[in-house]
Amino acid sequence: MASSSTSRATTPSPRANHAEMPLGAHRKTSESVLDRLTRDFPDASSLSRHQHIHARLQIEILDVRDEVARLKAELRRDQDPGKMTKIQTQISQLMLQINIIREKAAEAEAIVKTITSDIQKLDTAKSNLTSAIQMLERWGMLRNAHGQLKELLPTKNYKEMSQALSAVTHLLTPLKPLSGIPAVSEIFRAAESDRKSIQEKVAIEMDAFFKQDPNRPVERRTVAEVCLVIEVLGGDFRNHIIERYIQLQLAEYRRIFRSTDEAGQLDNVPRRYAWFRRVLKHHDEEDASLFPPSWEMTRLLVSNFAEYTRSDLANVLGKSTPAVNVLLDALQATLDFEAGFARRFDMPFEDVTAGGLTARGGVQTKWTISSIFDNYFNVYVDAQDRAIADMLSAYRGSRSRSSMEGAMQTETDTPVPTVLPSSTELFYFYGQTLEQCDKYTKGEPMRKLGKVFGKWLKIYSDDVLLAGLKKEPGRRSIEGKDNLQELKNACIILNTAEYCQNTSLQLEERLKDKIAAEYKEAISFQSDRDTFSTVISACITTILREMESSCEPAFAAILKTPWMHLENVSGRSAYIVDLVGSIKQVAEVVRARVEGKKYIRNFADKAVGVVITRFTQSVIKSRPLRKIGAEQILLDVQAVKACLLDLPEPHPENSTNAYTKYVTKNTGQLETMLKVILAPDDPPEGFVQNYCLLIGDRSFSNFQKILDLKGTPRTDQQKLLDIFLSVTSTNSDLSDTSFLTHIDMDPTPSVDVTRVASPVSGSGIFSPHTSNAGLPGLLRSASGEGGDRSETPKAFGDFRRLVNFARRETLGPLGH
Repeated sequence: MASSSTSRATTPSPRANHAEMPLGAHRKTSESVLDRLTRDFPDASSLSRHQHIHARLQIEILDVRDEVARLKAELRRDQDPGKMTKIQTQISQLMLQINIIREKAAEAEAIVKTITSDIQKLDTAKSNLTSAIQMLERWGMLRNAHGQLKELLPTKNYKEMSQALSAVTHLLTPLKPLSGIPAVSEIFRAAESDRKSIQEKVAIEMDAFFKQDPNRPVERRTVAEVCLVIEVLGGDFRNHIIERYIQLQLAEYRRIFRSTDEAGQLDNVPRRYAWFRRVLKHHDEEDASLFPPSWEMTRLLVSNFAEYTRSDLANVLGKSTPAVNVLLDALQATLDFEAGFARRFDMPFEDVTAGGLTARGGVQTKWTISSIFDNYFNVYVDAQDRAIADMLSAYRGSRSRSSMEGAMQTETDTPVPTVLPSSTELFYFYGQTLEQCDKYTKGEPMRKLGKVFGKWLKIYSDDVLLAGLKKEPGRRSIEGKDNLQELKNACIILNTAEYCQNTSLQLEERLKDKIAAEYKEAISFQSDRDTFSTVISACITTILREMESSCEPAFAAILKTPWMHLENVSGRSAYIVDLVGSIKQVAEVVRARVEGKKYIRNFADKAVGVVITRFTQSVIKSRPLRKIGAEQILLDVQAVKACLLDLPEPHPENSTNAYTKYVTKNTGQLETMLKVILAPDDPPEGFVQNYCLLIGDRSFSNFQKILDLKGTPRTDQQKLLDIFLSVTSTNSDLSDTSFLTHIDMDPTPSVDVTRVASPVSGSGIFSPHTSNAGLPGLLRSASGEGGDRSETPKAFGDFRRLVNFARRETLGPLGH
């Protein structure tokens, strides 16, 4: 039965072969009856297949029944009571085997413990026996070594005595636990007594060596052997001997070079080191070989000398302010001394002085002799401050103008300097001073020196460069011709400011590379570089002012021209030759003298604003223009535009760069205004349509400006205004403002060149701030947003005209 169920489960049913869905599809509980009906009968035409679907469902029902029968058979087979009984029996047998194994393991453990306990006892006995034998051997060796030591005590065989004493010392240490035994205690007392005797004996020998009595010379071999005994004695006694030797070597030094005597003053610092080198040479040749290497006698001698010298120099520097040259000579001699011994010991000098006798067993502090000078190095910094002041005194104050002109006035065949020589002299001095300071210190004095550098960069910017831009009292441009010397002066100052700005950044990086790490964050010349940016801006302003001054006669000629009475257009006007010539003359000087291309471009950007603004002001003041006048000015604008396009560099034809677009935009607004002016008034509807097309706003005020510029009679203006209101009221595409909104009909005679807009393509500290306003510089207010003081009356004017128009439309002829 089981085999038949299995066979049916593994072999597909014949009925399933004719079904459209697999057998397992009936087990999917996620498919509802509604879903099944929707799938079997998707539309009305599918009802004709109900017999086929019914047969398929019958087959599926039979398959499900077979599946249920198979599962029931498997369940009965798995729940067989005989099978469960067999499994329980096997588990019982397994538990029995586990208990038997546990019992056997316990028996084995007991047997192992019985066997190993005897082995452990044997190991303990062996260890105790070994220790006893070793102790007996040490005891015997101690008795022999102590016996040898007692035999050597009356003699001067210090080499063997040091060996015997070392052996006794090492053998006594492991026998300390047995010091309670009388025999052991007795030998401990005897060894200590012998140690004291030996210490007294070697002390007498070293005393004779230190005194160096000619009548009782001491053999140097004996002294070397005595030092071996002292090394075994160790501790404070050894340190006492080392310290006494050093004190004897430096006693004469302390006497000769006292800080209160002349020999101990700062100018005699090189003599101190020369004296010590002689003492050290004698030590190296005569005494150094007597002492064990572990004593580091030479290094300790140098360390103690350095400590005494450092203390003396601190006293001398604290009492008086030394001269700069004396301070530097003393510091240089000290640095040379430290460098020499750093090379000798192959370690930094602060490591040579660390670990002296005073620091043995305690905290070691690292120091150098030269570090004492850092607290008094202000003398050097102040001296550099005064030196820079003296160097720049020739370029500051009343003499700054003459020095500037001296830089400009060169021979014909001599190259013109691109920057002021005073700036290169200043930074050369900075570099030399920084290199010199780096030889002496990298700490606080170098940070203070950086402050001095920044201070004089600011002073140089204000008192030399900015002061050099100020015009001489009473200087005037003659007949509108530009002052070329003033232009050249501004150009060279601009180059100098840029050079100082870039070089100060390099100076900052060099200073950070040389100074100690803890002071790097304090080094910055950013604020000083900003002052040079101000100078560059002032230079460009000066150049623009000179250009405007040189163009003044041409702008004045526009006002004198009778535009209203011109009968025909006759090529370029006479004033254009002077205007273009003046602009080109200034541009040539700027291009030839200014090194930075970005500043040439910046000048060109601002020059466009100045020229177009002044030109437009002159045109507005020359109203009314009429048609012929507007055509003539429009022709003149083309000549000005061609000139402006060549300001930064010769302008290639069909160029479409940002500068060209900027010039075209600024001149294009003026051209548009002139095109509207020269348009005929008749028919008036056509004139209004032309205005809306070209200007593109519905402002009464702007339209009134055009009428005023055209010189339209007041009697005709009202009709045009009525038509303008009628046309614009139905045209929703027109804006409320245009570039005409910002035009002042009563412009001031000059332009603030610091407020002239620049193109969007500019960069750097002179980044442009261009808005979508109209012609540059014609705003009544500096806000650039149309919020000028004339806006309120214009609004009231528009409203008044609107009321008049409405009244006429309502009352008809009676309204007039």
